Amino acid sequence: MTTNDATLAELNERYKDKPVSEATYEIDGQLFTVTSHYVGEKSLDKELYRMAFERAYAETVGQV
Repeated sequence: MTTNDATLAELNERYKDKPVSEATYEIDGQLFTVTSHYVGEKSLDKELYRMAFERAYAETVGQV
């Protein structure tokens, strides 16, 4: 079963022991709470490289 095929209850059970963090952000006077669930399905090294590359590229072509 992939994550896309799982029900919310199944996902909750599968990842119940994984770390979770919450952060609250205020945007234009409205509060938003972001809940992050760390399930270990992505390579942190690859994600950080991808984000750094995209930002460097955007800065190079003047999109930032």
